[in-house]
Amino acid sequence: MNVTGLIDQVRQNQHFNTFSTLLNSKEDDSSFNYDDSCIGCHSETAILKDPKAKLTDFFKGGKYADQKEGITCLVCHNMGREKMITLRNTGWGTCTTCHTSGGTVTLGKEVHHSQKEMIEGIGVGTVPTKPSYKWAAMKIRFLVPIATSRLKHDFMIPGVTATYDSLGTTRTGTQMNYAEFAKMFKQDKCITCYYDPAQTISKIQQREESISKKLDALKPQFDNWEKKIPSLDPNDLRIAQFKNARTYYMYVTSDSSKGAHNYALSKALLEQADIEISKLK
Repeated sequence: MNVTGLIDQVRQNQHFNTFSTLLNSKEDDSSFNYDDSCIGCHSETAILKDPKAKLTDFFKGGKYADQKEGITCLVCHNMGREKMITLRNTGWGTCTTCHTSGGTVTLGKEVHHSQKEMIEGIGVGTVPTKPSYKWAAMKIRFLVPIATSRLKHDFMIPGVTATYDSLGTTRTGTQMNYAEFAKMFKQDKCITCYYDPAQTISKIQQREESISKKLDALKPQFDNWEKKIPSLDPNDLRIAQFKNARTYYMYVTSDSSKGAHNYALSKALLEQADIEISKLK
């Protein structure tokens, strides 16, 4: 096991670095959209030592000013003797403790990091529950504690490059190199489910391009209404209509997988988002 290599992966990825970047941004600009509720998924100290910690505790002069580590090995693992590295939670819980919008999605509310809900296929509003075909296998694979000492710890699929905003804190999208992605399917273990890698990759590409095209078409409409809403009378019925439409739209955008996690649900959500936003005049 190359421990140094794993530690380097952890230190270089966004899980580790985002917290200090967000803290610096908030300390420089108090209006920066980041508050105490965010700490529980970004700070090792808040997760493991002090769940009641506040942002100001990490600012200069605060009691945790020297503890600005983000997600470290200890957040996910019990660390013991050599070869005794196990997950603190079940495999699925390790990811979805934070990569979730709270276990469900509520119509009219904003949606954040909805990977858990998307893969489990949780429905909202008029869109029924549609579990991803992956979920049947994943819930068995991930619901038991597993050792992960030899896995990649940058958590990126080969061929996928994430893009972030100017601060490096908010993911704005992903870029896919399908030729590089194809190399993943050359592993013997992949043939069990993906007997024709070329066909699989072609299907994934078509689906992601379809979702991306729909998102690109809807984005200007939602951006436009986001600007309009503050100027409307608080009793204007269009405000509630817009918030309902936004829930369907944000469910997909906050998942960030362009349909890869659950194409059927992503497609249905965007179709409903289109219907709802088109009602607004």
